[in-house]
This record gives sequence, C-alpha cells and structure tokens, in this order.
Amino acid sequence: MGEAVTNDKSIHRGFYLISFGAFFIMFSLATHLPAYPHMIQEFNLTPGYAVWMQLGLAVGLTGFQPLLGWIGDSYGLRVVILIGGIFMILGSLLVAFSFSFWMLVLGLFFKGVSGAAIAPSGIAYAGRFMEGAQRGKAIGTFLGLITIGSVFGPVISGMIVDIVNWQASFLLTAVLGMVALSLFSFVPKMKTVKRHKLDVLGLIFVIVLLLGLLTIPTFINSFGISSGKWIPSFVVFLIALTVLIFVEKKQHSPLLDINYVTNRNFWVPTTIAVFIFLGYTGVMYLMTFFVQNVQGKAATTVGFLQMAVFLGTSATAYFTGKMLKNFSARLIIGTGILVFAAGIIMLNFVTLTTSFIYLFITMSLIGIGVGFQTPAVKALIVSKAATDRMNVVTFTNSVIETIAQRMGASFALVAFSIFSANGNMVGAVSNTSWVIMVFIVLALLFLPLIPRAIPGIHSSEDLVDAPIVPLPLKPKELK
Repeated sequence: MGEAVTNDKSIHRGFYLISFGAFFIMFSLATHLPAYPHMIQEFNLTPGYAVWMQLGLAVGLTGFQPLLGWIGDSYGLRVVILIGGIFMILGSLLVAFSFSFWMLVLGLFFKGVSGAAIAPSGIAYAGRFMEGAQRGKAIGTFLGLITIGSVFGPVISGMIVDIVNWQASFLLTAVLGMVALSLFSFVPKMKTVKRHKLDVLGLIFVIVLLLGLLTIPTFINSFGISSGKWIPSFVVFLIALTVLIFVEKKQHSPLLDINYVTNRNFWVPTTIAVFIFLGYTGVMYLMTFFVQNVQGKAATTVGFLQMAVFLGTSATAYFTGKMLKNFSARLIIGTGILVFAAGIIMLNFVTLTTSFIYLFITMSLIGIGVGFQTPAVKALIVSKAATDRMNVVTFTNSVIETIAQRMGASFALVAFSIFSANGNMVGAVSNTSWVIMVFIVLALLFLPLIPRAIPGIHSSEDLVDAPIVPLPLKPKELK
C-alpha cells in the first residue's frame, strides 16, 4: 500500500473507532454466559431450555451476516456498524425487562444481530484499506481488542449477577451499546466501489438453511436423538443448502460469494477454523455448567475461567498479527492447533475436586491456541478477495465460523446432557473432551493444504514482505 494511504489519518482514525466500538460490543456479547443458569431459574425451567436461548443468539449471529455483508459493500461499512450498536441497545433492554422466557430469547436474538454486524467489521476494513505488515498488525489489533472485550465481560457479569441480579448485567450492556454507537457515529463515511443488487433468493435460503441446521441440536436436546424429531430439520438444511448453491451460482452478485469460497485461500483455513471453533465455544459452555452445577461454585468463578480463555486468545492474536509477516501461515496455524489440543487433553483429567488453578491453566491454553492461529486464518481469507466484494467475503467467512461456534455451544450442552444422563457428570466432561479431540485431528488433516505465504502480507513463498504498491482505493474515498 502506498505511503499516502497507510499514513492517512482518516483511515487510521476510522480503524481505531471501529476497533474500540467493537470492544464494547463484544464485551456486551460475552456477558450473558454466567447469567444463563440464573436466567433459567428465573422462569423455573430446566437447563435444557438454555439451548433455546442459544438458538436465539445463534440465529441473530448467523442468519443476517450475509445481508450485513451486502449492506457493507453497497452502502458502506459505517451503516453496518451503526446497525450493530442499535441492536445491542435494543436487545439488552429486551432481555433486562423480559416478562416471558420467549421475550428473553428475542432479546438474545437482537444481541446476536449486533455481534453479526461488528465481529467481521475490522477485518473487512483492514482487508480493503491496508496491505503488507500494516494489514497483519491491523488484523491482530482488531482481533485482540474484540477478544479482550470478551475477557472482562464474563468476569464483570458474574460479579454483577452474584451481587445484584442477572437483569443488572444486561442494563450495563445497554449502556455500553450506547457508548459503542457514539464511537461508530464518528467513523468517516466510506465511498462504495459499486452498489450491488440485493440477492433476495439467496437471503431467503440462507435463513432457511441456518434455521434447519441450528434447530437440529435443539430438538435432539429436547426430545432425544432416538426420537427422530430432529430429522425434518436436517432434511430442510440439506434441501436449502442444495438450492442455495444452485441459486448463488446463477447470481451476478451473490449474497454468499460461492466462487470465492472454492478458492483454497478461503475454504482450507475456514474448514480448520470450523473444527477448532466447534471445540472452543463448546468448552466454554461445558465449563459453565460443570463449575456451577457440578462443583457448585459461584458465577464469578465461571467469569474468571472465561477470562482465561479470552485473555489468552486476545493477547496471542495481537502479537501473532505483529509477527505474521515473519513466519509461514502453515507454521502459525499448526502451532495454534497443537497448543489448543494440549488444553483439551487436560480436560480429560478433570474431577469433582479439580482446583481452580488447573482449570484456569487449561482454559488459558485453549485460548492461546485459538489466538495463535486466528490472524493467519483471517489474513488468508481476505488475501485474494476483490475490493468491491470485501465485506461479502469477510461476512461469508464469519457466518461459517459463527455457525461452528453456535453449533459447538449447542453440541456441548447436548453432549453434557447425554453423557451425564447416568448421573456421572464429571465423566461427561471427559467424554465430551474426547469428542473435541476428534475435531482437532480433522483440523490437522487439512494443515498441509495451507499455503506458506499469505498474499497481501508475504510477497512469495520465501516470506519476503510485499513491495509497497498502492491499492485501487484512494484516501479521498473517505469523506
């Protein structure tokens, strides 16, 4: 990227406004987990109903990401992040003042939409306006900031839940949503390269597909896997997926960039991320119910364990982004997978009396492993994307990863319920961790397909930095 672009103050100001606003949104999105058991008790429901809460959040996080990506490319990323701030405020207030369980689920859905709008925003911005070392540092910084927000969210939420009540934690996130919205309002307006026609059919089938996929674990948890009531959801998912692929290939400007999805720089790192995130999110939900319902500890304890995960992810992602240009993508991603595996293996030795320190170290390793690989994964994904499709590409990746995380959360809840059915809740943790190890092995199988060099950061396989070349976009496109 030319010096005139990298040193343009409006670009850097916009990036940091997005990043710090995203910090508050992701902070707010991470506060609900320690409150889950208390929210369930409030309405005199069983832990299995947490799957419905998870479904509401998951649909919000995934169902509208493709639409938000289209809005970003057609009307500018600023519109998308403003939507994110508004929905965080509305969702938090709906949850805090819920008079029924289903109103609470709706509020979590709104919070999910907020996260969907914000989580890929910094990556899309860096991919569009930055190259070389600047892009790697920006990606690492953004990932570090949004994850550090998740560090303190569970801890502070756990304390508020224990000292005041769970409703107070959502009133806090409403205030933080207002702070984020204020920051987003100062982001410079970005001129769009090209306005694309909305792919209405693609949007419809994406939502149908996600509803089918995400309700599978919900029905398994509610009625059991042997009931077969989850099969219609699975059939809906398969039909919607088949039709969606056919429809998107026919579209001039598809909502999901099917053509780019087949690029090795997209599908290989995304596939690895899917397997890792299935375990990453699953472990966090698994620990929530193990620590509170099995070990009988306070919500604050869960908050500190969540802090260990997110702190490890945040700090490692920041430093990995800075050194991304010095090491191959394959080495960085492979190292992250192995560190993640070490944390999962430690879960196999968890007992009823396992100390907090042991669990803290375990969760830290899991967080470090994910943080180590994520900047390389994101840099690869945007490496060959067209400038005028940058938002669609990043949001396509984000929706796939978010589905994996939501499925991982639902998987953990269902697995814990199934494995603990015989009364051995401690054994359920160990059994679930072995299933996660299968995901890790599958991720390692795809590692040889990861290219060593990352276009846009490395110039070639010898990992020499790319020469400074101006992008098609100029600073004057920010006004």
